[in-house]
Formats: sequence, structure tokens, C-alpha cells
Amino acid sequence: MSQIKTKLTGVPRTLLLPLRGRAEAQAHPDPLFQDPLSVEWLKLVGWDQELEASDLKFGEAFTIAMAIRTIYHDQIASRHIANSSHPVVVELGAGLSSRFHRVGQNAYRWFDLDLPVVTELRRKLDTPTQQHQFISASVMDFNWMDTVSEVAPENILFIAEGLLMYFDVHEVQQLIDVMHSRFPGATLDLEVLGNYAKLYSKTLTQIGAPLKWLVKNEADLVAMGLQVVNVCPLFQLYPECWPWQWQLILRFLNQFPYFRNGYLMVETKL
Repeated sequence: MSQIKTKLTGVPRTLLLPLRGRAEAQAHPDPLFQDPLSVEWLKLVGWDQELEASDLKFGEAFTIAMAIRTIYHDQIASRHIANSSHPVVVELGAGLSSRFHRVGQNAYRWFDLDLPVVTELRRKLDTPTQQHQFISASVMDFNWMDTVSEVAPENILFIAEGLLMYFDVHEVQQLIDVMHSRFPGATLDLEVLGNYAKLYSKTLTQIGAPLKWLVKNEADLVAMGLQVVNVCPLFQLYPECWPWQWQLILRFLNQFPYFRNGYLMVETKL
């Protein structure tokens, strides 16, 4: 397959970040997960050199962080599929996630939802089936919910990986309220950023993807009507993946809420 010509702008442009992170993680002698598709897809889509020229950092720390967040959500999905009678997984703002191909083979249904420009790109790389379907829509276009309402809510896992921080707090609240009314008891696995993320806010704004929703801590999610089941600060997971010098630094920094709450992965119930 020849390289695919595409020009992404705004928030869809950021899908290249986790794709690159997953692909580079495969070069590790003992990667946390196997993802040959990420390597293939990155070659086909190509890298955005303007991102390289930005202030975003794409060194070892970036690759490790992307690998850790990937395996975390993989494990959430695997556990949900194993423990549900008719497991449905919906990746909101899926980008070029290849999670279905890693852990979704036993799912009853798996949906990758994203904007039309992203879904069009995915169709050039991936093939939908009855089990693995693509939804071309904004997460704020609530009609997409009709597509995934055929099973009881307790069988549904929603994954919002690297998505909700690009919406303002009122939009996030509206989304949570509608999802709660449609899927009470479903699981929502999401990522939230704290004020520490402001260090990267200017750069993300320059590439057309400003951060809009930052939280103080997981209590903000409770106030929005979510039941928090589990909270995992990114930089506390898999400490053995970091060089030993970084392990010492992270162990120290994680004592401070400002750093600990900078990147949280939270499993909740609607």
C-alpha cells in the first residue's frame, strides 16, 4: 500500500501523537504491548513535520508515557470484555486507535467513533466488520448513541482517551448528563488533565488544539455526576519502565498534588 496523502488540522491532528508513541514503543526490547499496526499505519500516514518543529517533546519520556497509557486502557477493555455477557466497547474520539486489534477479538461489538475526516482516514487503513464498526460523528452529536443502545448499559464500556480536555467544561457536563440518561450504569474510562498541563497549553493552541477542560482532581468528576471507581495517576504506573534516575524524580514529584493530578486516568460509572 502506498503512502496515504492526508492533511489533518485542529484536534484531529493530535491523533498522530499517540500513534507515534505506540509505534516507537515497539522498538523496546520488551514492549508493554504488541502493536505492529501502529508501525504500519504511521508509515502509511506519515509524520507531521510541523509537529516536530513545535515545542512538543518526542523523546524517551513521551514514548514511555504513551505506552503506559495505552496498556492501562487495554487492560480496562480486556477486563470489561472478560466480565460482561455481551461486551460492547466504544472508543470516543478513537483517532487511529488499534485497540480492537490488540484486545477486542472477544467483544460482542466494538465501535470506533470520530469525526468524518478521521473516519475517512481510518477506512483507508482498516476495514469495518459487523463486530468492529466505525461511527463517523462528533461525540457531541448525540445521535451516535442510537447505534450502541442494543445491549444493557452494564455491558458497555466507553473509552475517552485523550479527548475530553479539548472540550469546555459545559460541553463535558452536557455529554456526561446525556450519557448518564441513556446508559445508566455503563462504565466510562476517561483521561483528565490538571493545571500541570498548562505547561503545554500554548503549544497545543498553536497547532489548533487548545486545552479547554482542566480539573483540580478526581473530585471534580464526582461533582459532575460520575461515580469514581478507580484513579491512576499516569506517572505512578509502571515505574520500572522509566530510567532509574527518572524513577527517583517521579517518586518525589508524585508526592505533590499539582504533579500527581497533572495526568489522571479514571474509571467511572455513569
